[in-house]
Amino acid sequence: MIVLGVDPGLAALGYGVITVEGKRMTARTHGVFRTKRRPGLSVGRDLTIRIGELARAFEALLDEQHPEAASIEEFRFYGKAVTSSLQVANVVGMLREALRAHGVPVAEYSAQDIKRAVTGYANAEKVQVQKMVKLQLAMAELPKPEHAADALAAAITHACRLPMLRATGGAR
Repeated sequence: MIVLGVDPGLAALGYGVITVEGKRMTARTHGVFRTKRRPGLSVGRDLTIRIGELARAFEALLDEQHPEAASIEEFRFYGKAVTSSLQVANVVGMLREALRAHGVPVAEYSAQDIKRAVTGYANAEKVQVQKMVKLQLAMAELPKPEHAADALAAAITHACRLPMLRATGGAR
């Protein structure tokens, strides 16, 4: 099975694709799609352009990798940084729609659930996540950048939960 993990963001959207064969997981690809603010444009127009760039890159990834399941790091809003939170919420909406259009079932996990699943500790540091992702996927080097490592961790989390989800009727 091919599982896609996503760490959503407007400036940096991390992605990681893994192959799951029995209990063995291997990394297929990972990286980050980046966008930059365009001075002189209204916030709304800039957001539209940047989400369009991310959508095209994400669609190309879906067409290339053909994931059978996807996992997104859950977006949570805590009342701070309202503008950036709304921007990330728009990115998450785009991701959900792209995955729906490709027929890819998607699950969402909190950052703490992902850290707990990968490291055993919900408040793990970024480098701990990177080290455990490297170990679990038998990678030669730490996955970089951090957004890509977080996306691989999201994919690992979902892959580990798939058997239970299937048993309870929660996944295809």
